[in-house]
Amino acid sequence: MSSVAVLEWISIVTPLAVRFRDEATLSFFSDDLSVAVYPPGTPELKTDGVVNRSGVFVFRNLPGLRDVEHGSGDADFWAANPPQLDFVLEVRDNAGRFLPESLRIKLPQRHPLGLGIASPVASPLVLQTGGDTAFLPLYSAASRPLPEGMAVLRTELWDADNEEPAAWAMVEATAGEQRTVAGLADAGGRVMLPLPYPKPVVALGSPLGSPLGGGGPITQQSWPVAFTVRYHRRTPAPGVPDLADVLTQPAVTAWQETSLTTPWTSATLRYGRELVLASGGSSRLLITS
Repeated sequence: MSSVAVLEWISIVTPLAVRFRDEATLSFFSDDLSVAVYPPGTPELKTDGVVNRSGVFVFRNLPGLRDVEHGSGDADFWAANPPQLDFVLEVRDNAGRFLPESLRIKLPQRHPLGLGIASPVASPLVLQTGGDTAFLPLYSAASRPLPEGMAVLRTELWDADNEEPAAWAMVEATAGEQRTVAGLADAGGRVMLPLPYPKPVVALGSPLGSPLGGGGPITQQSWPVAFTVRYHRRTPAPGVPDLADVLTQPAVTAWQETSLTTPWTSATLRYGRELVLASGGSSRLLITS
């Protein structure tokens, strides 16, 4: 029997791993995403992430982390190397499905990166977390094709206090008994928010779509949608929003009319039709702080 002499162990540690989940469909995406990390204020020093076979972006050769990348990676190593160096993570979708986003983080990060945020967002606590199932959210761009089998809420948010688009505002909507879904406005205030359809109303013993069913044909059914808008003004509005910033925006008032007399928090979704939120007399949804 031959023996093997181990002359040297080589350990390679990645100081950052991150994956991304579409908040509308709860599906994970990596294709066509461009993910980079750089020290604050020096985007020219960016390092691009590489996707592994699990759809996770991993990073190597980051400034100031060479010793970490050649560390042992065991528990004692991580205890001696907590997250301490500042970096910016930036995400863009080359296919135009998702809005860009950035996040200030500290490295090295032992587990896949996540954020500690309440869901739905309400007085949220935002902090860097990590774990085997951790992820960062992605939000639909206004030009994204609607995912198959889903409803859609569209709106153009207008900051009536300052007479400008409500750039990077957040909309949270709940259709019927379904889960709450969050969407993000782009720099022009445009929101495209895919929503799961609520369950159709069907009388006991009636086939789905029967005119005698409890709710009538599915094509004639409708459901209430409760919504909340969260926003704070940024001067100037950034080209790429900070994820922690947009997720901690305060709730603002949406108005049913341009006269700003009736606050608006609920609308009606009809099967097969886009739900468009706009203040009466306008093509936009007016909001005030």
